[in-house]
Formats: sequence, structure tokens, C-alpha cells
Amino acid sequence: MEKGKMLLVSLGQGAGNIVDGLLSRNSRYNGLFLNSSLFDVKPLKNADMSKNVYVYPGTDGSGRDRNKSKEMIKDNINPIGTLLSKYPLTEVVVVFTTMAGGTGSGAIKTFIQIAKKVLPNAKVNVVAILPSLKEDELAFKNTIECWNDINNIMDLINDVKFVDNNKRNTYKEINNEVIESLDLAYNIIGIHADGSIDNKDSFRINTAEGSGLVLKLYDGLKDAKTAVDLAIQNSVFVQPDTYECDYLGINLKIDGYDPYEVSKLFEVYRSTYITYNNKNNIVVLGGCETPTESIKLIKMALEDKNKRKLSRNRKRSVIIDLDTDSEESKEEIDGLNDLFEDNYEF
Repeated sequence: MEKGKMLLVSLGQGAGNIVDGLLSRNSRYNGLFLNSSLFDVKPLKNADMSKNVYVYPGTDGSGRDRNKSKEMIKDNINPIGTLLSKYPLTEVVVVFTTMAGGTGSGAIKTFIQIAKKVLPNAKVNVVAILPSLKEDELAFKNTIECWNDINNIMDLINDVKFVDNNKRNTYKEINNEVIESLDLAYNIIGIHADGSIDNKDSFRINTAEGSGLVLKLYDGLKDAKTAVDLAIQNSVFVQPDTYECDYLGINLKIDGYDPYEVSKLFEVYRSTYITYNNKNNIVVLGGCETPTESIKLIKMALEDKNKRKLSRNRKRSVIIDLDTDSEESKEEIDGLNDLFEDNYEF
């Protein structure tokens, strides 16, 4: 894909870190940062308040409240539309959001509707970050509601990639892996005597309708299947229920794994594109079925927390019997009663 015709949009803080990282890797990307809090934007290296940042006026965060976020973006439809209209040559809008929060989670549906209205010829991709199973009840609830919002407007979306926060120990590790993988996927092009992938091929792979997946193959494993199996195991992206896709892009190191052996591991219904390079082993699937197992786990985690909450017998006051003289306690109370009677007669 042509980087200068891509617009990377972050909704909220967590998404902003990823877009900032992608802009640092390749300055040819266009980037926009939308947020409800100025403090979330200030640390980002590539966020310029005069050029590519929009903070909802008069707001100071959403407090993880999706309904508040929905109201905020609806109140700012016109200025956001005006901002998007400054990118008329955009071919692909990639929208990033965390699903468990408020600002991005609540705004994504309306933002995509605005984007398709202002840039009707542009493809819209989504990168949505699922919470880990260690998160709290609100995170799970927000995630499921965000999932439903995305699926309700799937006819406006081309490629969706879901990020699995359970696959690394820290948010920083997740972000770095997502940034590197996406940049490699968007740069899957290559020219070689035995096969080439051009910008149009990359565009077709990366904007296929359905769920997308990026796999990085490690060097030195015994065969292509072992390499692919390990890449699937280590991928930070949510895996599809079946490895069937419309388009498959393979860009491998010269004299490394056999790309035709790699291609046999996937069911491809339209086209497979193969090329070679000197640095990385990248496999990109486009047009897979929407994965469901991860969201089912989120739903199960939410149900488990709700059950435990319902079974909770919370005590606010507990009287401890010290086996003391109860008459003394009674006399103290009587004295207080007399005090109130003396001073507060009506």
C-alpha cells in the first residue's frame, strides 16, 4: 500500500501509543490523534496540536464511560468531519482503539460512520485491542459492547485485526509487537525474479473484507510448518477459528523457507502472492472469518465475575462481643440521651 495514502487514526490513549509508534517507524504515514484528554496526547512524539490532534473541547477524559464517549463524539461530528476532509487522497483509513476503555471504545462506531461519509471511496480498516483476562468487570463489559458496535457496522469496514493482550506480559511489549507486525504487513511489497508483490497486491491483501492476520516466521526452524505453528503460537493477534482466507501474502528471506510449502498450510480462495527479501519472513492473511473464541472467553470472564459478585455477602458493620459489663454501656448511652434532652428542647 502507498503509505502517503494511508491515514492512521487513534481513538483514545492506548491506540495513540500504537499510531505514534507507526509514525516513528515510517514518517510517510498520515496520522490523526483523537482524544478526550489533552494529558493523554502530550507524551506522544508525533502528535502536533496544530496539525494532527483533535481533543474534544471542554472535556477531561471519559472515565471509561462509553456512553459519555458516544455523546462527546456526537457533539463533535462537524469538526471531526472537517478534519478528515483535509485528507482527500486517502485510500485506507486504519482506525485504532482499545475495546475495554471509554474514549475509543465508545466512539468507534460513530467515527467510522463519519469517515465513510467524508471519505466514501476510502477503505476502512480497524485494529481493536482486546483486554487481558486479568482485567475488571467494566473492562469486559465495555469490550463486549464495543465488539457489538463494530459488528453492527461491519458493512462499512474492510479488514479487522483484533489484538490479544494475553500474549505478552506488558502493554509496551504488546504495542511494540503490533507496531512492527503492522508495518511489515503494510510493507509486504517486494520485487524478485521468482515473484513480486506490488502496491496494488498489498492493498488487496490488507483491505480484504473480513478478519486479517500477520505472522512473523522465525529463522532456523526445521521446516515451514514448524515455523508457521510457532508464529501462530506467538502472534499477538487473535487467531481465526479456521485458517481460510481470500488472499495470502508471503514475503520470505531468500534461500530460507519454501513459500510454496507455507502456502499449503492455508486454504486460499482467491489469490496467493509470493516474493522474497533479505530481512524478514512475513505471512499476511486477508479475508478470514471473524474470530469468536476470544470474545467468548471475555464473555465467560464477565459472567464469572457477575456470579461471584452476586454470591458476595458484604458486611459493613460487625459487633464484637468482648464479654464486658453491659450495664456500663447502657449508662453511657443514658447519659447521652440526657445531654440531648437538656440542650435540644423544641
